Amino acid sequence: MTAWRHAPLLDDAVAAQLRADLEADEVAEILAAFAADIHSRADDLAAALAAGDADGARRAAHSLKGAALNLGRSRLGLICAYFQHAGLAEIAALWPEFAALCDATLAAQGQTGLAFGEDSSIVRA
Repeated sequence: MTAWRHAPLLDDAVAAQLRADLEADEVAEILAAFAADIHSRADDLAAALAAGDADGARRAAHSLKGAALNLGRSRLGLICAYFQHAGLAEIAALWPEFAALCDATLAAQGQTGLAFGEDSSIVRA
């Protein structure tokens, strides 16, 4: 259940491979697009949870999972993989941890977090 908690935030081997395969500006562009994707998918996930839309929540988690794992953002990718098979109540209960993980992932790549502030529970019952 909590495998993501033990995964590295960033997989150094994947990051090194990206830097070896791409120019620095290309890596920066990819990470900027990923940051936008985190913001968008977190919004999609929150909206799906608020609407009680299990399929929408799973789609948002699936989309973010693929991008995160491809870029070596292991912990974020694994929590999203977990969300793909979790129920709405469980995803909602893990929302604060997910939001904090999104913020930590963005901060680790030098970008702005989701800015939920003290109240990361944007999903209201």
